[in-house]
Formats: sequence, structure tokens, C-alpha cells
Amino acid sequence: MLSDLLKYILQIALISFMLGSLVDVGLKLEVRDAVAALRDRHFVVASVLSAFLVGPLLAILIVWALALPQPYALGLLLLGFAPCAPFMPALSDLAKADSAYAAAFIMIAALGTIVVMPFAVPFVAPELDAGVGSIARPLLLLVLAPFAAGIAFRRLSARWADRCHPIMKTLVTLNILLLLIIAIAQNWRDVIGAVGTWAIAAQFIYYCGLAICSYAISLKLPLDRRGVVTLGVCTRNVGAALAPLSAVSNADPRSSTMCILAAFITLLVGFLVAKLLARLETKGRLEMTEA
Repeated sequence: MLSDLLKYILQIALISFMLGSLVDVGLKLEVRDAVAALRDRHFVVASVLSAFLVGPLLAILIVWALALPQPYALGLLLLGFAPCAPFMPALSDLAKADSAYAAAFIMIAALGTIVVMPFAVPFVAPELDAGVGSIARPLLLLVLAPFAAGIAFRRLSARWADRCHPIMKTLVTLNILLLLIIAIAQNWRDVIGAVGTWAIAAQFIYYCGLAICSYAISLKLPLDRRGVVTLGVCTRNVGAALAPLSAVSNADPRSSTMCILAAFITLLVGFLVAKLLARLETKGRLEMTEA
């Protein structure tokens, strides 16, 4: 009885997290600034290559190298197609990155995930037993729809969007904590077992590897724009990664647990990367001043 109740609460918490986090991103997105930044061809190319070529390939490489068990491997592969966490704008501010380019990256990541994931996942993860349509449907309902709703609300009233943002941000944070507590309570044996299977270590390796690769790919960009690409790629949109799992009735709960744990691991790695980028930005400005 308790197990069924926890499973029901977890499903509600997952859906509300996915909806709330994307609405929150849309509430803060300045479409005009994002469209202007999208005219930067070098930025767009670096973002697309890092997010949708390096991201999935590195996930596949880590899954193979560490011989991750199938459920955890599936979770990491889904995360590989879901760049840019909802908290990326806050990290980009910490890193002193360009806010307009951060908005542009969010649009690239959201639209790219919706286009790429339905076609790519059946090839890299055939065990998910889901077709293009069944993967695209939850992405449209749980990613595109709330994201577009947040943008539309901001277009109607930027003042009210700014007022709603802190409330939504708090609700999403509480939702993440609720997800972790319920996931551990329901699947604590799987969480403990993940430690011995390299599942958690794989995520740390993955996000750090993404940060290094995306930083290298975007070397031609100014540092404040390079920071956007790096932070956007090394953080993961957990809601988008969970969306395909919601379309499969018999999905292994360990795959969902892998994705839920990512919300905390990617935040930690993203925070450390943002602090490092901020130091590089400060050092670069000092050198320019001395010159």
C-alpha cells in the first residue's frame, strides 16, 4: 500500500517538476535578445555541435567504457540528448556570461531536444521500446508546451512574469527535493546499488567531460559567450530526459532514479564550472586593463 502511494506521488512530482521547470525558464526568457544572439553563426555552430553531437557521443562512450548496467546506461543516454538545465541562466550570471546568449542557448537546446531526441533515442536505446511518436508526444506536452506558455506569459506582461518567477523557482526547488526524497524512499536499494556500478561516478565524469569538450569547441568565441556554451552543455535538462520514460509503462525505475540524481550532480558540477569561468573572466579583464 505504501509502495503504491509513493509511486503515485512520484509520478505527480515528476510531471509537476517537468512542467514547472520549463515554465520557469520561459518566464525569464527574453525572446528579442535571444533572436539577436542567434545571428552569431559561430555561436550557433559551437552550441549545436557541443549539445547534440558531443553530448550523445560522450554518453555512449562512457556507457561502453564503464560497462554501466542497462537501466543506468539508459538514464545517462537520455540525459545525453537533454542539454541545458533550467538553472543555467543563474549559473551564467555567476560566471559573468552574456545573458542574451544564454537566452539563445536555451532556445537552441529546447528546440533541438524536441527535434533530435525522438529520432535518436530509438537507435541508441532500442530497449526503451518506444517509437518516434511515443517519444515526441511527452516532449511536446511536457517540454515545448510549458516552455512556450512561460514565454507567452512574459510577452503578455513582463512585470507579472518577473513577480511569478521567484515563486515558480521556489516551487521547482521544493519539487526537486521531494523527488529525491521519494525516489530514495522507494528505490533506496537501487540508489545504494548505483554506487557500486559506477552509475553516479559516470555522471560526474560525463558532466566534467562535457565542460572540457564544449569549452574547447567554442574557443573562437569571446569568453562570456564561451561560458554560455560550456554551462549550457555541462548541465542537463532532467525534465526532458524523464519525458520519454513517462511514455513507457514498464520503464525500469532505476533509469528514472539516474535522471533524478542528475538534478543534483549537474548542479554541483555546473556551479564549480561557473566559479572557474568567473575567475577566468576576471583575470581576462585585469590583463586587458594592465595592457
